[in-house]
Amino acid sequence: MDRKEKFINLVSGNLNAEEKEKLLDEIRKNPQRREEYEAIKNIWALSSSERPMEDIQLENSYFLFKKKKDNGRKIFFLNTLKYAAILFLVFTLGFFSRQIFTEKFTEGQPGFTAMNEIRVPNGQRVEIQLSDSSKVWLNSGTSFQFPKNFDTQSRLVRLSGEAFFEVKKGKVPFIVSSDYGDIQVLGTKFDVRAYHDLNFQATLVEGKIHFSNPGSEKTLLPGQQLIMVNDKYLVINCVDPHFATSWKDGVISFENEELDVVAKKLERHFDIRILLDPSIASIRFTGQIFNESVTEVMEYINKTKPIRYAYDKHTRVLTIKPD
Repeated sequence: MDRKEKFINLVSGNLNAEEKEKLLDEIRKNPQRREEYEAIKNIWALSSSERPMEDIQLENSYFLFKKKKDNGRKIFFLNTLKYAAILFLVFTLGFFSRQIFTEKFTEGQPGFTAMNEIRVPNGQRVEIQLSDSSKVWLNSGTSFQFPKNFDTQSRLVRLSGEAFFEVKKGKVPFIVSSDYGDIQVLGTKFDVRAYHDLNFQATLVEGKIHFSNPGSEKTLLPGQQLIMVNDKYLVINCVDPHFATSWKDGVISFENEELDVVAKKLERHFDIRILLDPSIASIRFTGQIFNESVTEVMEYINKTKPIRYAYDKHTRVLTIKPD
């Protein structure tokens, strides 16, 4: 079995515990291996889409998923697909264009006509490249709307969820619109978290971004993070951007975060439901996870915090109570 087949088996859950740990250790230590692994996971996420859309370019997406036999039993890769079929993705050395999930709609304002939409399922992440060569990483449970081609007045996209942007520098403003306000840039790297069950957050890695809504305006410099408290008050802190952006590399980071926030992130990351006792919701936790299972993560938290948990694999419900 070559390395890429091993990666596919890791994504599809067809490695035993020893093989899984050995391969994960290799991925952790080797940035090139992690890049290859993330490319395969990217295809896996896109494969769960059900409806066609305009062609978009998917950076580093390659490899052929196929049906194979293992110890006399058939394994169907891409088992998240609802249809009993095998999806063949063509091997390329550069970009891979394919038809994925879209909707067309009109919002009655310039820039919002003929928009494509990607909805990323919980438990998945997606990387795409826009028509201006800007790159966007979309986190679990995210909806992202964008035109097939930008016009000459603005590069306007809409986000509900979380995304990391590497915006190609240009004279036309790039605008990320959300229910909380708009972020305008000319060319920079930044993360935007606009989920409806977490405080809005924007974190700048490099360059400069300008946030505005009907009530206020703020400009961020590298290493700064804007947080909207109670959907109203804006606070700017100096932070290590790694904690807000590591998810795009498959690492979920928590820095002194309350357990109810941790639970919401884990729900999306693992595509599960979490029942958290309110009496321990304010307990704070710091740590990182990379491809660990639900129970492995909870064992780690359990060793450092006064909690106990139970996970039902059949219902995919995790219950967390005080110890």
